[in-house]
Amino acid sequence: MDEFFPQIIRQWLGEQRNSGNENIDTPTEQAANICGASQTASAAAKRTEPLNRKERTQFNAAVRPLEESALTAWSQANGLWISEQDFKEQYFSRKIGAGAEQQVYLHQNGREVIKANTGTYHGNWLEFFNRLLCHAIFFPATKYTTVGFTTIDETFTVIIQQQFALLTEGAARSAVEPYLNQHGFSRTKNDDYYNPVLGIILEDLHDENVFLLEEQLLFIDPVIYFETVDMALDKNVLFRFPFG
Repeated sequence: MDEFFPQIIRQWLGEQRNSGNENIDTPTEQAANICGASQTASAAAKRTEPLNRKERTQFNAAVRPLEESALTAWSQANGLWISEQDFKEQYFSRKIGAGAEQQVYLHQNGREVIKANTGTYHGNWLEFFNRLLCHAIFFPATKYTTVGFTTIDETFTVIIQQQFALLTEGAARSAVEPYLNQHGFSRTKNDDYYNPVLGIILEDLHDENVFLLEEQLLFIDPVIYFETVDMALDKNVLFRFPFG
């Protein structure tokens, strides 16, 4: 069980199940399992582990279409697929923002936002769903749930949901960096951080993704990566799936 997840997520999932907690976003966990199974069954998984960026890019190019095909079939069979036309009719008039990886819409209830994410920051979708699960561990106040799948302009898209808040005070680096230092992360460049003990990278933690609310830091859209061999970092904790 949970062989598709990095150690920190495996431990958390086990703790949640043992305590009877309901903090696990089941569609996200299931989607990650589907992606993991797709990677395991791929020809790319039978080759050697990527040791550099070029090899990682080749691996991702081989497995991502398989993930998308499996996720499409699963979501259609389980009522999670929404046609592009229906999605546009339901949400495009409610658009409130956009970024490099996603479009943002206000939910009809006014209490949550819908984000249509094309996975631009990730080479494969298992990385993306592991990111969502890790976000729930580190930043539960702003956790995501996976609510659907679609295509937008012929691009496979995951629909995620997050609590909405009117946040106006972006958090300066002078507030974010000491907080992350206390949790074992060191700034590597700009607003990116690395924890060599956990083998986790947090990126894009600028003042439009981290906010202050009543003197508390809220991390809205951190990009989370798990260390792999090809990153050539400290290599203390590596996510090696599906290679061992």
